[in-house]
Amino acid sequence: MKILVTGGTGFLGRRTVAELVARGHAVRLLVRAGSSRDRFPAGVEFATGDVTDRGSLVVAASGSGGCEAILHAAALVKILAPAEQFDRINVGGLNNVLAAARATGVSRITYVSSFIALGPTENGPGGLLDESANTAPPQRERTWINDYERTKTLADRRARAAIAEGVPLSVVYPGVIYGPGELTEGNIVVRHVLDLIAKKLPALLGKPERRWSYVLVDDVARGTADVVERAPGARYVLGGDNVTLAEFYALVEELTGVPVPKRRFPDGVAIAAGAMAKLWAKATGRVPALTPDLVEIYRHDWAYSSAAATRDFGYRPTSLRDGLGATLAWLKEIGKWA
Repeated sequence: MKILVTGGTGFLGRRTVAELVARGHAVRLLVRAGSSRDRFPAGVEFATGDVTDRGSLVVAASGSGGCEAILHAAALVKILAPAEQFDRINVGGLNNVLAAARATGVSRITYVSSFIALGPTENGPGGLLDESANTAPPQRERTWINDYERTKTLADRRARAAIAEGVPLSVVYPGVIYGPGELTEGNIVVRHVLDLIAKKLPALLGKPERRWSYVLVDDVARGTADVVERAPGARYVLGGDNVTLAEFYALVEELTGVPVPKRRFPDGVAIAAGAMAKLWAKATGRVPALTPDLVEIYRHDWAYSSAAATRDFGYRPTSLRDGLGATLAWLKEIGKWA
């Protein structure tokens, strides 16, 4: 199958492209003019364009033999960016992909959403949610944590409506992704582990009992490729171990031998410090280590069930212990941790 991939230069995108090529698919990447085209498998094609430019998507999907499928993984995952950029890329990008698929006769589309579109899980049955979670108003009539959550949820609503209209679309919802790969702002777990190893954090955020669904990037890549190959029209959570913050930090300490801080920032103090860090980052052009948004994320559970993916195509995520161990070995290999 010939597949047009958006977001293929990102943390998850690169792994998924490698997985698709290994399975024998022909892959064409939509890449912006200034994006790197290095370190991709042999045979990968490139088409210059942007998900905010509908015309470039049409050309990329139809050119040189045409594509049978689109994997839409592009998203704006930034700590600081204008709200309109999130709307143009995260919501407008999906609309443009759907329009390009319709114009070119693409027979299947897979959209990579996010756990955050399903919402916090502390009030879900058993403290869990899955792809059946209702993200439509009034269920989600609450204050958005940030523009990423807002736009990913709005895009998810659009995707669900498209499926209901008969569009050949599937959706995957990765959990909190970590693992070897690009150290982008989206690889938040590995960046956080590096800060812990370097003893840059005087205290931690969030209550110890908060649960997150940690999933190795390779598992998400394989699960996404499985969904690309299936008949369209379904939605799947691709999560991993649901682990409390206390368990996560104990595992980091055990595997690294580096003591993890035992103190925790009170929410009010953390929010104030995050607001100051955000202002400083805007003034200096740097990425802030703490923001009020991040504090709010740590105040919730993000624990999900991947039972549907396990049932339908045998999805079996790597344990956090094994995945984190492999990630730490990789960090040593590339010289990020001595």
